[in-house]
Amino acid sequence: MPRYARPANGEYAEDPINALGNAMQATIIGHLRSNPGLTRGEIAEALELNKMTVANGLEKLVDAGLLLADPPRDVAVRGQRVRYTVDDAAVTEMVMRLGQVLGEF
Repeated sequence: MPRYARPANGEYAEDPINALGNAMQATIIGHLRSNPGLTRGEIAEALELNKMTVANGLEKLVDAGLLLADPPRDVAVRGQRVRYTVDDAAVTEMVMRLGQVLGEF
C-alpha cells in the first residue's frame, strides 16, 4: 500500500492548511472579522449556509485557536447562544506560517 509523501516541513504546514484550506472556514473568518460577536445562526444566515455546516466549521476553527467563543465551550450550557470573534493574532500567525511554507515570506 502506498504511503503519503510528507515533506520535511509538512507538520509545520499542516495546521494552517487544515485551518485555512477550507473555503467555508476561511469565509467564516472573513465574515467574523467584519462582523465580530455573531452567533452560529447569524453566521449561517449571513453566509446562506446550513447551521450544522457552520457549527462544524466553527468547532474546527475554535479547536485550531483561530476563533474565540463567548462563553467558552467548557462553560456554555446547552441552548445558550455563543458569540464568536476572530483571534487576529492567531490568524495572522497561521497565514504567515502558510506563506513561509509557500515561499512567500
